[in-house]
Amino acid sequence: MTRNDMLQGFILGFGLLAEDHDLGRETSFSELWREANKVCFNCARNELLDALYTLPREYASLIKMVATGEGAHPVSFERVRNVSAWPDYFMNSPFNVKVLPAGREHHHKLAEELERTAVAH
Repeated sequence: MTRNDMLQGFILGFGLLAEDHDLGRETSFSELWREANKVCFNCARNELLDALYTLPREYASLIKMVATGEGAHPVSFERVRNVSAWPDYFMNSPFNVKVLPAGREHHHKLAEELERTAVAH
């Protein structure tokens, strides 16, 4: 299992802890990074950003609420994925991680693989 797989599994598990699965789990990058370092010791900031960037859209939806003159509306990470300043999406304000059904399945597979690896060692 690669570190990216491990971090994506962490992100999915983190999102699954949401109390309101309709909205996903709200977090900030600093909170997510702090929690990720509990399972992926000494994760670099860029490793977590890479895991967020490469997280398949069928596994999770990354959404943030953006204020406008008419209130706030959701903006998906997919809207900024291909712009050079995409890391700013995660840095400047909270965002939500909403795990989708395929992401739940993938998270369980990664957890089983991690468990098998731990038992083997």
